[in-house]
Amino acid sequence: MAEVKTRVFLEYGGKQYDFDKLAEQAKKDYKKGNKAELKDIELYIKPEDGKAYYTANSDKVHGDIDL
Repeated sequence: MAEVKTRVFLEYGGKQYDFDKLAEQAKKDYKKGNKAELKDIELYIKPEDGKAYYTANSDKVHGDIDL
């Protein structure tokens, strides 16, 4: 069976957020300030704050990006 490509979007307050793009932005943000290899990343999207918060490497690194 072929792999099914899935994309997830959030629509809130008249705006649309692409989860794939937010994940890539968070990874880039992590790499700017950290030399350790990125092993995992979790995103917490809060449109009401205008931010996506993330934790990386088993919750050892915390950061945020603008939506």
